[in-house]
Amino acid sequence: MRDELKKEFTRRIAQANPVSMITILYEMTLTYLADAERADAEKQEKKFVREIHRAQDCLMELVGSLQMRYDPAPALYALYLYMHKELARAIVTSSAEPLRQPESILKRLRDAYLELEKTGSFEPVMDNAQQIYAGLTYGKHSLVESIAQPVSNRGFLA
Repeated sequence: MRDELKKEFTRRIAQANPVSMITILYEMTLTYLADAERADAEKQEKKFVREIHRAQDCLMELVGSLQMRYDPAPALYALYLYMHKELARAIVTSSAEPLRQPESILKRLRDAYLELEKTGSFEPVMDNAQQIYAGLTYGKHSLVESIAQPVSNRGFLA
């Protein structure tokens, strides 16, 4: 994953609500799978395995976020485990072919969660996070993000 993409995900996580956190995890997983496919095409075996492991870590984070007492959780749990097994199969076979089905599933889930984000108003996960505004100032070749009200105590409050 490129550094600017890491920064973007970090910024989005700081401002995210519970639903958008799931969407971000789907997007991160898809990014890692795309990186793994690229590594496979370039015959970089170690990078291929590393990116798949990162995608598997995202899937395990999604599994950990499930609340099994609510209805869609058991179905999502089964889907996440299936995708995790397919990623393991990709490592064992040293092939990107098993990544196609999980990638398709993740895209559909991401799109569903994007629609869910539009329908509800959710509170941010992180209280006391810095507000980031884009567009207040411009750099020579890019948009500059400004942080309003710098605080020394940011993130989760205990």
